[in-house]
Amino acid sequence: MPVVYSNKLPIEYFDYIVIDECHRSIYNLWKQVLDYFDAFQVGLTATPDNRTFGYFNQNVVSDYGYEKAVIDGVLVPYNVYSIETQISKEGASLKIGEQVDRRERLTRKKFWSTVDEDVEYSGKQLDRDIVNPSTIRAIIREVKNKLPSMFPDRVDEKGNFEVPKMLVFAKTDSHAEDIIDIIREEFDERSDFCKKITYQSDEDPKTILSQFRNDYYPRIAVTVDMIATGTDIRPLEVLLFMRDVKSRSYYEQMKGRGTRTCGLDELRAKGTPSAKFAKDHFVIIDAIGVEQSQKTDSRPLEKAPTVSLKEVLQRIAVGDRSEEMMSTLANRLLRLDKQINEHEKKL
Repeated sequence: MPVVYSNKLPIEYFDYIVIDECHRSIYNLWKQVLDYFDAFQVGLTATPDNRTFGYFNQNVVSDYGYEKAVIDGVLVPYNVYSIETQISKEGASLKIGEQVDRRERLTRKKFWSTVDEDVEYSGKQLDRDIVNPSTIRAIIREVKNKLPSMFPDRVDEKGNFEVPKMLVFAKTDSHAEDIIDIIREEFDERSDFCKKITYQSDEDPKTILSQFRNDYYPRIAVTVDMIATGTDIRPLEVLLFMRDVKSRSYYEQMKGRGTRTCGLDELRAKGTPSAKFAKDHFVIIDAIGVEQSQKTDSRPLEKAPTVSLKEVLQRIAVGDRSEEMMSTLANRLLRLDKQINEHEKKL
């Protein structure tokens, strides 16, 4: 309904209006509420866009970016590991006469049919129009094989690797179901090891989210959009992108799920008892090429992940002041600061 004058709430009722998450909803229906009141407005957002700057007449009072927050210890840095498959990069084709199983979108009911003409499909059509389970399996298998090298200290009392809390972003609810089935098979784990958190979950999504945030299981959660923004899961250490994101601000919000700090006691208590150190970084596993685009404002401080700390220090000692080396050194020192105690710092 349109906003009209009210004696109970005159236009001068407020002195200040603080608008949280001012990068989105205030420019639609809510704008008439803001226009109604004669008050100073303060907007808060982690991901401003052109509408935000335009609405506030370019009046930026405070700019506290991701890099500053990492340096101050408010957020943690991240590393990127990319996975690229030939089909996701180049697409593939189905030849006339091939037998394929088709699936209804809503019921996921399968039926067989014959391709009556050659079909070429691109990587962007994967998991929307075309489902290729072998591609999903190749990605999940690579993730499983590489996680121990990403988190070498995560070994439980029995000597088994403990999978860090991981959030997977899927394209659709049906895609999420495919991912969950393959994760359970590849990791050879029970059903509560990996669960779906979407608006179409069979179980109450809020209950699963609470378990993911506070309990040992599930280790892996798969979502589409439900927990992409506005949800804190502090023990979360891995984000696996199996869908692309067109919006820069939305992508930054999605990455924000992994940036939260988490102390050692909290990390152990909320599902990762094998942790040896506080959460000092998180990992983005990019299986769709989302991190390669320039849509993102925040970038990893780690510019030379394959170079040892000793070599980094040696290069800087002989005069290498490149952004690559200085940023990498800053990232290593920030992580080291969370791994050593006060006595070791003095030494």
